[in-house]
Amino acid sequence: MIRQRKKLLRDLLFVFFTLFVFASTFSIAMAQVCLGLSLVLFIIVAVTTGHNPFSSQLKWFYIFVGLYIFWMLLASLFGNTPVESTLILKEEWLFCVVPIGIYLLAKEDYRRRMMYAFAIGTGLFAVYGILQFFTGVHWFKSVEPNPGPEFFYVIKGNFPSPMTFGNYFGTAAGFFAGMVLAGWSGFERKEKILFSMAAFAALLSTLGSYNRGALLGLVAAFIVLCIIIRGRKLTIAVVAAIILIIAGTVGVPSVRYRIQRHLANQLSLEYQGSRLFIWNNSLKIVAENPVLGVGQGNFRYEYEARLPEDVIGLRKHVHAHNDFINIAAIAGLPGMLFFVGIWVAVFGYLRRQWKLAGQQEWSRPLLVAATGGSVVFLVSSLTEATFADEEVRQMLMFLWAVGLFSLYPGPERAGNQPPAPE
Repeated sequence: MIRQRKKLLRDLLFVFFTLFVFASTFSIAMAQVCLGLSLVLFIIVAVTTGHNPFSSQLKWFYIFVGLYIFWMLLASLFGNTPVESTLILKEEWLFCVVPIGIYLLAKEDYRRRMMYAFAIGTGLFAVYGILQFFTGVHWFKSVEPNPGPEFFYVIKGNFPSPMTFGNYFGTAAGFFAGMVLAGWSGFERKEKILFSMAAFAALLSTLGSYNRGALLGLVAAFIVLCIIIRGRKLTIAVVAAIILIIAGTVGVPSVRYRIQRHLANQLSLEYQGSRLFIWNNSLKIVAENPVLGVGQGNFRYEYEARLPEDVIGLRKHVHAHNDFINIAAIAGLPGMLFFVGIWVAVFGYLRRQWKLAGQQEWSRPLLVAATGGSVVFLVSSLTEATFADEEVRQMLMFLWAVGLFSLYPGPERAGNQPPAPE
């Protein structure tokens, strides 16, 4: 009876967490409701089974996450708005996705079904985005998408903006591209079709979002994938994908003109909307608050105070359009260094694991996929505060779980099957 109850709890946890993964492709509200239920169930499962989610194999990841959250809290408490800033920190709960995902992904049956759910959700809403590009449909939102620069519409899917859509589906495209390229020979035919369609649809929809940061991230991810997985056929596929991205962004004259004008603007310290202008003023905040920053929620006020009086409201930003500068501004240089430490730990673990994984059926493709998706996210975060965008960040946490689950101790290191419940 006890064994059956524990299995029921674990199956319920799997159902709600898989719903979270699926819902993340189109609804932050539904996704986070499912994640909240998953967290409650995970705590119950951990307590009743004695599961320790904080493996020593992942100690540097958890150490840097702990230090990052601690410093963010410290910066908030010593800022001008301690109560409001501390309440904003609730978004840090998204880190819980990693230990929950690691626990569930260790079971092969759960792992496959979760990948199917993520691929189906990605494919469906990428196709919806492509349909939106041509027709402007917005079945789930009251506000229609903006017209495209030359024709049709700019894709935003069911997200609040094309920027969020592009970052999400660009990251998903990098993930599934890595999975397909690394695991083609080991997948069943249906899996090849499903993951390939998810990757291709996500790539096309990212092009339609006109998100330059995500597209640049995809180019970087394909280059990294080419380095990780050596092979002539892969190189040809990667070059073809890069050509598709470049052709899709510069092949249209008006788009090419916009890119040229955009680059000229972004390299100007005079243009108030340029990244250099934003970064320059954001770094002034960092220089004046190097240890604890200004606390969560206070960036806009501090940034606005350093702007000329004639700057319009549109240019009074709530973040620094760069994750690292943004975190340095709100939590000081120590907070930014802890954030860097999280990324270094993740990529360090991924690199070590995919070198050891060999050609195992599922282990290596998932490691490479997590690497590809993480590269897209990281590159996009250099020109946007992508980590502050919960829709995209919650998916990144899942990708990290996918990449790190094989480090958790278990009787089978490669597949990492968890012990059978008592």
